[in-house]
Amino acid sequence: MELTINIKEQKDIASFLNLIRKFDYVEIVDVKENNQDLPIEHRRLLDERIKRVENKETTFKNWDSIKNKYEEKAL
Repeated sequence: MELTINIKEQKDIASFLNLIRKFDYVEIVDVKENNQDLPIEHRRLLDERIKRVENKETTFKNWDSIKNKYEEKAL
């Protein structure tokens, strides 16, 4: 089965990702983002960050590990 999902609100992405965790297997084939709503300064910062990661000048951390760290502190 192939399914296309269009999520308009950024806040709804986390809810969707939590929902698909219930499935045994999910393959995300393509992600298309409409970043036209982002301020140009934000897009530049993101582009620079991606270049640094691609050039192996820096790394990134899994969002879940960062989120869990702060959720644990909140408890």
